[in-house]
Amino acid sequence: MSVVKARNIIFLFGIILFLSSCVTSRKVNYLQEGKHIAQYIDSVEYVDYKVRSGDMLYINVNSLDKESQKLFNGGTNLSTLNSSNNNPLYSYIIYEDGTIDFPALGKLYVAEKSIREIKFLLEERLKDFISHFSVDVRLQNRTFSVIGEAGTGRYSMPKEKINIFQALALCGDLNNFSDRGKIQLIRQVGEETKVFEFDVRSKSIINSEYYYIQPNDVIYIPFLREKALGITHVTGVLSTTLSTFSFVMTLVNIGVLISNSVKQGEK
Repeated sequence: MSVVKARNIIFLFGIILFLSSCVTSRKVNYLQEGKHIAQYIDSVEYVDYKVRSGDMLYINVNSLDKESQKLFNGGTNLSTLNSSNNNPLYSYIIYEDGTIDFPALGKLYVAEKSIREIKFLLEERLKDFISHFSVDVRLQNRTFSVIGEAGTGRYSMPKEKINIFQALALCGDLNNFSDRGKIQLIRQVGEETKVFEFDVRSKSIINSEYYYIQPNDVIYIPFLREKALGITHVTGVLSTTLSTFSFVMTLVNIGVLISNSVKQGEK
């Protein structure tokens, strides 16, 4: 192979590398529209989280009758914690059978119920024991996890309903090597674990079933192939291409010199 032909092949390879290795705005920008981006149908509907075994509920009964209030704010599976304002938080762990052990009421089946449904259940059962009361129910382990290119961590949900963009903001957003087009969401649905894949760059994600995050969700962020080269900008691609071109051409020239020397020796 001639030196000129080798140079042409290497130059062509460099052009291909240059065009394919740069992390462009299309790969990192959010709220994109167009044929190059995934489109999702308008199916957004926030569904209340259904508790399951292992979850921890905060339940507090408030009443003017202090004795009754004291009775219903205690139990065998209750743990007392201190909040920022020094008020006690009463935590009830949901057992494997889906029940909690509530004072005076005994075992109550709460699995696969929303927080609102549990609140209504308690109010219905307590009205035979106490009058003029209110029940406050919350999910204490309201967290989600992020793994992959965005790092690894578990984050508390500051409110009942947060979307995918708010979740990513809590973990510090995605870096340039994160593959926004192939994000995977791991979610427990009943007894089944489901994995959903979506493109967070799409503007229509706002109207999709992937928009809202639920407690205990796991968000997996894969990395782009450009990470293998460590290239994010055009200047990086150009520098890498030129360095590779110079190195290979040096090897070609050395090979040509060795070949010519061998031929002259044979003569």
